[in-house]
Amino acid sequence: MLGGALLASLVLQAGGGLRQALEPTEMYRLGFERVVADPGWALALATLFVVVSQVKINLTNAYAGSLAWSNVFARLTHSHPGRVVWLVFNVLVALLLMTLGVFEALERVLGFYANVAVAWVGALVADLVINKPLGWSPRRIEFKRAHLYDLNPVGLGAMVLAALLGVLAYAGLLGSVARAFAPFIALATALVGSPLLAWWTRGRYYLAREPEVAWNAAPVRCVVCENAFEAEDMAGCPAYAAPICSLCCSLESRCHDRCKTRARR
Repeated sequence: MLGGALLASLVLQAGGGLRQALEPTEMYRLGFERVVADPGWALALATLFVVVSQVKINLTNAYAGSLAWSNVFARLTHSHPGRVVWLVFNVLVALLLMTLGVFEALERVLGFYANVAVAWVGALVADLVINKPLGWSPRRIEFKRAHLYDLNPVGLGAMVLAALLGVLAYAGLLGSVARAFAPFIALATALVGSPLLAWWTRGRYYLAREPEVAWNAAPVRCVVCENAFEAEDMAGCPAYAAPICSLCCSLESRCHDRCKTRARR
């Protein structure tokens, strides 16, 4: 954000308008002209930088999007058609949005998304750097469904509250100054809200149960898919009375969470 603001200021100082200051190629071209004397080389460097950046961004978004689709639908529908399916689906959605010209409204969409994303990241950071050192959340990071509550009010509550305040500020309902600092309001709210909720709930909604078996350091074989995984990815399943990997645990719908009967309360 600071780098983009610096490049935009260079465009404005060079006599460019606001539209040019929002154009990445123009920003990079003027930035590289401060480094190399030849305008041709500056344009070539700016073009290369934009192309490499866009390829990197789109590859990262395609991969991250496939992870998000896969995780959400595995939890909601207990099905997993494969990561490649969600990768292709995510790319097709992106191409469809480009074809429909959605980028004309992209600024507002990104503004809304930025506040939600900052609220989410702020809740994560607060839990890692504040809650855990103070002992308000478990020292270790648990990700297995078999050991987690369905909902943890600490992270979810802090994120929802921060995102709500950030979006209200971005919409201009809290004044023009708050609108300019909407992402920072969301971040500050998450950083404060997460520790308060963790202290209030005394961290009891993080872990639904403790690991029952100390697996050996060697890979452990899953009873469902029969693949071997690292011990950190395995959990003891009372329905099968055997180890189960985190993916198969997420896809299992017949056990009705027998391993954590009070996790939905």
